[in-house]
Amino acid sequence: MDRKPGRPRALTVDVIAQAALDDGIATFSMPSVARRLGVAHSGLYRYVEDRDDLLVRALDKAILAATWPDASLPWQELLKGIGLTIWQMCEDHPGLDTAALGAPKSPRAVEERIEKYIESLQSQGFLLEDAAVAVEFVITLALTASAEMRRLKAIEQSHADGPRLPVLKAYDTEEVWRGRGWYDRKLDIVLAGLDQRRSA
Repeated sequence: MDRKPGRPRALTVDVIAQAALDDGIATFSMPSVARRLGVAHSGLYRYVEDRDDLLVRALDKAILAATWPDASLPWQELLKGIGLTIWQMCEDHPGLDTAALGAPKSPRAVEERIEKYIESLQSQGFLLEDAAVAVEFVITLALTASAEMRRLKAIEQSHADGPRLPVLKAYDTEEVWRGRGWYDRKLDIVLAGLDQRRSA
């Protein structure tokens, strides 16, 4: 909802980033954020360079507000917890999945968390590179699976009055079309593979 006319609030990068989240992280524009804040569009550029810069700052804010798993958890619980955090962020901020996947750079807040998680996995028997790949994979899997579920919901809504589009038998299940889709199944397969690789 746009702000009512009146005295503009004091601008800070944090306030502008929150306005971008409130406006819709995947769809906001600099003019729409300015309208939401009740300020001139040009005034935003004293705080952020451009839309890409604001996108990264908005992602940072969402990441900092999220509840992340403790890095000391056993590695499987830790990776599952990271994925659940990403899912919750996507639910809290519709469109965050595609926005994050298309961001021009990694938000600083996620880099700080990833570093701790990589160190934890390394201390639990993973090679440094494997630990990094595992953490990155879970984050990317959660983002892409969230985006896929939004796409499937849109397809289903567009065919609400008729039969579902014909699909291969393996894909024509409630597991595919509901909740987190195949995310949990995919993650279980990856965790099993990681366990074997770690043991080796």
